[in-house]
Amino acid sequence: MKRDNDFKNKTFPEHSRFGSFVAKWLLAPFNILELIGSYLFARPMLFLLSKFDDWSYKIEGTFFKTMLVHGLFPLTLIVTLILGFNAVEEGVTLGSLTSLTITLVMYGLIFAPLERLLPFSRDWFDVGNSYTVDLMMLYSGIFWSAISKFLLSLLFIIGIVNWLEPYGRAIWPSMLPDWVEVFLFLLIKDFFRYWYHRWMHEIPFMWRWHAVHHSSKSLYWLNGIRSHPLEIIVQTIIWAIPLALLQPPQEIVVVSVFMALSIGTFQHANLELKLGFWEYIFSIGDNHRYHHYNKAGIGDSNYGGEYIVWDILFGTFHKPKGERPSKDIGIAAFPNYPQTMSGLMVAPFVPDQEVFGFGLQQDDQTLKKEYDDGLSNRQPLTEHKDGK
Repeated sequence: MKRDNDFKNKTFPEHSRFGSFVAKWLLAPFNILELIGSYLFARPMLFLLSKFDDWSYKIEGTFFKTMLVHGLFPLTLIVTLILGFNAVEEGVTLGSLTSLTITLVMYGLIFAPLERLLPFSRDWFDVGNSYTVDLMMLYSGIFWSAISKFLLSLLFIIGIVNWLEPYGRAIWPSMLPDWVEVFLFLLIKDFFRYWYHRWMHEIPFMWRWHAVHHSSKSLYWLNGIRSHPLEIIVQTIIWAIPLALLQPPQEIVVVSVFMALSIGTFQHANLELKLGFWEYIFSIGDNHRYHHYNKAGIGDSNYGGEYIVWDILFGTFHKPKGERPSKDIGIAAFPNYPQTMSGLMVAPFVPDQEVFGFGLQQDDQTLKKEYDDGLSNRQPLTEHKDGK
């Protein structure tokens, strides 16, 4: 039986007066929503999911589990592709966006119990009230994506986009099969995502807002969307001009969003699957677990959003043969990093980021320096044979 304290996320460090005041009082509505969400969403959700735990042992060695661990990923890609094209069959409409929302809910209903049946780590089951925080992050991302489009207008980027559009239509290879266009668009988009993601690890001031994403102590199907508004805004600005230059049909873009949602779910899912060669094409499974490793060096790798091919090409791919990633993720240099919605919103703006490392042993101080300095030398990771 989980205690009330298990559903209280780590708050902002009290010895940071500025951050603590803003997170506790100025952003009090977030704290209230988080408390309500723990009772209406997180607690019931975790209680229901716990009923699947015993079944994970019962399906060991069965044909059903063999089919799941080998076929779940490719089957999901195919189904998502079909759902996406069906949603835009009559063009991009409000119904298309509704279908996207329904797909996200459907993924939750499917993947949440699957994580209990096929867990990479059972230690990641106890996410407490992270469910509420990540759900709030989802709506925050939608809101700030809309705000980003307004900012593009203020920065005159919309004018540049409109000027580039005719050239983009001439460049895009519309003669290709639709499904090929979808994967091509994702590959090109991921090139820009790769470099932006890498910069956020290498440039200290950008790491401030990306640390929010890495703050989670466990990976599960929903928390891939945990991003600070600054990360979302900058990403939208960086991507606007390349998108205008490419100018794929709107239908291809929408189906690509469906596919990115599907791949992103597998990227963070607490699922122990047999992915084989798929892990050398897409940024899923162990690839992304290494990326979330809690110490600098190993975590500065595998930056791909949907694909892993850019990491392989640019030398940041990390997946040693005969080795498994650790279940210890997060930011070892910042043990006091807040886990509340309000704390995560305020954290990048705190002048002295060392407040999140308060209480570290002297031997661990180098960890903080590695993050502050950007990329550090990658060291071999201790073999992890059993994530459970």
